[in-house]
Amino acid sequence: MELKSRQIHILQALLTTEKGIAPDEFMEKLGVHKRTVYYDLEKINEWLKQFGLGKVITSGQTIHMEIHNTTALDQRLRQGTTYYFSISERYAMEILYIALTSANITIGSLMKLFEVSKNTILKDIKEVRNELERWGICMNSTIKTGYRIIGEEMTIRKMLGEQFRLLLNAGGQVRMQNFLQESLVSLYSNEIDFGELCRCLIKQYETDIHGDYILANIELIIVMIQISWIRSRKGSIIRLNSDEQLALMKSLSFRSVEFSLQKLRVHGVEVAMQETYYITSLFLGIQTTDSLSQEEEDTLIEEMAQKLVLNFEHIACLSFPNRERLQKQLSHHIRPMYYRIKYGIPDKNPLVSDIKKMYPFVFDFTKKAVQATEMKILTEDVSEDELAYICIYFVSNLNEKYLIQAKSYSKEVLIVGAENMAVVTLMREQLQNLFGLSMNYHVISMNKLREWMLNDYVLVVSLVQLEKRFHCEKIVITGPIITEDTQRRIMEILRGDKSMARYDEIIRDVIERVKKCVDKEFEYNKMYFELFRYFEEKERGKRTNAKSDIFYKKIEQNKFAMLPEAVDIQEVLLLLSQVLRQGAAGQRLAQRMVNLLQNKKLQTYRVQKDVLLVHFPLQGDANPKIDVCIALIPKGMQYPDNDGSKIVVGIATKDSYSHWELLNDIYRYFSDQSHVDGILQMFQNVKE
Repeated sequence: MELKSRQIHILQALLTTEKGIAPDEFMEKLGVHKRTVYYDLEKINEWLKQFGLGKVITSGQTIHMEIHNTTALDQRLRQGTTYYFSISERYAMEILYIALTSANITIGSLMKLFEVSKNTILKDIKEVRNELERWGICMNSTIKTGYRIIGEEMTIRKMLGEQFRLLLNAGGQVRMQNFLQESLVSLYSNEIDFGELCRCLIKQYETDIHGDYILANIELIIVMIQISWIRSRKGSIIRLNSDEQLALMKSLSFRSVEFSLQKLRVHGVEVAMQETYYITSLFLGIQTTDSLSQEEEDTLIEEMAQKLVLNFEHIACLSFPNRERLQKQLSHHIRPMYYRIKYGIPDKNPLVSDIKKMYPFVFDFTKKAVQATEMKILTEDVSEDELAYICIYFVSNLNEKYLIQAKSYSKEVLIVGAENMAVVTLMREQLQNLFGLSMNYHVISMNKLREWMLNDYVLVVSLVQLEKRFHCEKIVITGPIITEDTQRRIMEILRGDKSMARYDEIIRDVIERVKKCVDKEFEYNKMYFELFRYFEEKERGKRTNAKSDIFYKKIEQNKFAMLPEAVDIQEVLLLLSQVLRQGAAGQRLAQRMVNLLQNKKLQTYRVQKDVLLVHFPLQGDANPKIDVCIALIPKGMQYPDNDGSKIVVGIATKDSYSHWELLNDIYRYFSDQSHVDGILQMFQNVKE
């Protein structure tokens, strides 16, 4: 006769002690009933007697051994080929057998398989159910089908991978691999070595991707591929959603797996098409235990969209009136993006440069919103290509006219329809000869021109005939060379523009005086533009070194609000409201901010560890004005997190867009740690 694995374990344990071991200790350690322990002791004595090696004696509550030849016994035990399962390993193997066997699993078959009593199996079944419930999976049983595991297939696969990891010893893993082979042979009626097939699949993958296939646990991947074949053969097929399938189909890995599985059909191994996607995900290096169920993914994606929208509102100091619609739109985009990131499949965005150039503030706010989610998959893995896609969703829910207007166009000229850069350069040089360097020039193609853009420029020079809908008094149609007639038309337009008209009266007065003093005729238009350039450049020179920005003025003049050492957020809101708006207006603003705080609608953004931005909306107030206040708090304010804010920047806004340049200055300034340190050090010096 041959001892079973558990009996060998008992015998080896008794050999390590002279004092003996209590039966209860074996019961607890082995997870079996008392009757099973005494049954095993009986079988051990029969085996020892067969080889004349001694016997096991039970004396009271202690089991000990009388051995004639310990060396001979040790040699005999080493010849055994069975493997002992610990309690946790036995639970894992029971789950794996129930989920993967080709036969029906009953209490009787489990008793025979693990050589334990019915009471032990019933106890095991209870523990197995508890483990499955932890995964959101249940186990049913009927007389006809035996035990069956029921639940979402991706979660079941994830759980089975975890159970295989619990087989810590090589012996248990070998036992599992043998079981998988037996199950696959039975399901496919094919004696081929399925483990070796998996290795061939990996070898082919190495060839197809022109590199080494590196995984943290290649044996786990081999097992998971076989689990895929068994489960799908039994009718439990992985069904990924269309977005995830599309992301995987773009990868070279998918094509490799698809080709290999097609070749397996020659050997009589037919694998469901849906399993191609699952096996591809394994080859892309996704750890089985880290993957999420469909429900978990849905929740994660919804949370991403909500956080992105909320963060963008706080960072841009605005509120989306259609927040729910935007979140829904983002969710539809985030799902395929999530799969691209999850599987390491990059998606090139050909418009990323144009988007960054056209919407610099929105792109920067989007980047900050992504980083503020503090979600690893977003903060570490999102490329600028993906950021540009997200940026467009925010742009589509904002007023594009005001986005483009965020940068002032009061002294800018638009050139429309230039065929190439040579024409652009020629036109720009001619215009500069007329205006000097006082203008900024922008070039746009005909198909990108929008009607509302025309009013944002002092002059629109078109090299092509425009459609009737582009009607505007500021448009000049010309060829590549500006004629005298065109110059006169330009002069008329500039006289009608309020930003330029302030020079018109004095220029014409000078020209009239010149006419009286000069007998011969002179070029009126040329003199007009010469004088225009003179006054404009003179005015421009006055402004060169002046900083009109309110934020930098307050930084340069050290205009900081020094708050008490210990203040809470409500006190800060009250104090800053009085700084930003004086008198009754400040009191109304303070009450509004307290209401926002109490209703959890206060918009804040942590610019960096010591700096917190707080939004003070003035929409609806009489005579609202954009302003900023910088407050210093010696001991820091613990809001909205545990990072103490020593610098609080309050920004007052009158709409959703006009404060963006100011915001950009604030973010850029405080991104430099030396600026933060300098302000805090200055405050420390003042105190001392």
